[in-house]
Amino acid sequence: MSIMSTTAIIKSNKKQTTDANELLQLYLKKGASYDLITWVILGGKKFMPKEPVSGFDFITASDKGIPKLSVMNLADVMNIPMKDMATMLNVSYKTLGRKKSTDTMDNLASSLSIEIANTIAKGLSVFEDTVKFNHWLQKENRALQGKKPFELLNTPTGIRLVNRVLGRIEEGVYS
Repeated sequence: MSIMSTTAIIKSNKKQTTDANELLQLYLKKGASYDLITWVILGGKKFMPKEPVSGFDFITASDKGIPKLSVMNLADVMNIPMKDMATMLNVSYKTLGRKKSTDTMDNLASSLSIEIANTIAKGLSVFEDTVKFNHWLQKENRALQGKKPFELLNTPTGIRLVNRVLGRIEEGVYS
């Protein structure tokens, strides 16, 4: 995938878009890198002031802790309630609910959020459609021993397995 800057993508569109889902769709259509799509999923400039140049930029963000707003954006893209998001991040729903949107998550929840967002970015790039991809996440998959990909996104090992299946789909291997 080619790396395109936010400015180039937005300028290529006739109207300025502020809706996160519209911006996400625009990035997908223009073939933006997984890192840029991940950045948009997590809130763009509200998540990290500058576009990521590489995956290493996310390490700094997770070390500082990502804001709850980024987790909310991720849940919105995945079309899941915050209760499910709390379970995926191994955080109490009450604890997550008490946080303000600007409060930061701990390092583990931040890192998991970024990894999940990266997987979602890859999936959206492969399927090129949010609805189709979210349907795939909720459907039992033989390549994952009958588990739903969504069920595996709460551990690093599960995330890696889902990424492998997405990679196979991207390469045209039936999964």
